[in-house]
Amino acid sequence: MRIILFLLVFIILNARENPFVPVITNENKNLIQQDTLKETKVLLPSDARILKSVTFTYQTLTGSILNKTIIINKAINWHSPIFISQQKIKNDVKKVKVGFLYFYIDKYKVLISSKDKMIRHFVLVEPFRVIFDFKANKRFLTYKKDVNSFIKKVVIGNHNDFYRVVLYTDGVYKPIIKKVAKGYLIDFK
Repeated sequence: MRIILFLLVFIILNARENPFVPVITNENKNLIQQDTLKETKVLLPSDARILKSVTFTYQTLTGSILNKTIIINKAINWHSPIFISQQKIKNDVKKVKVGFLYFYIDKYKVLISSKDKMIRHFVLVEPFRVIFDFKANKRFLTYKKDVNSFIKKVVIGNHNDFYRVVLYTDGVYKPIIKKVAKGYLIDFK
């Protein structure tokens, strides 16, 4: 009886106040918000003669740690450092008209110019695309347009009491949507 009473008291003392709060917290937010890579250099040991491959270990949007190996197989001079740099791509603001909507694409942000109310948004994969539904009673045929940026294609389709905007992207992103005066600003992280 004492053992059962002891176990019961032990379990109650170790119980959390709110069991729905996750035990693991994301206290390392700076892992995601680190400085952007500009340039780094690597000096190889004195016995290095052929660079066989380079492996990059990176963290994804979901927090997973993955590796990507690139086969090089070239002769090197170990006296000279190997530089790894990331250059910025020069992007100008693109104004794209698809049907009755204007899209302004700047770097990794998209402004959908619409006075209609957004009723929902969600993401689908394979291929990765972001879907926005806007409340409106409009009748039109489906509009499609290919875009030469990180947004690969825009499709606008008609439904009973709303229309749907689909943005196909060149990769996986985490869209952050903000209502602005001219419409909706989507920041693709």
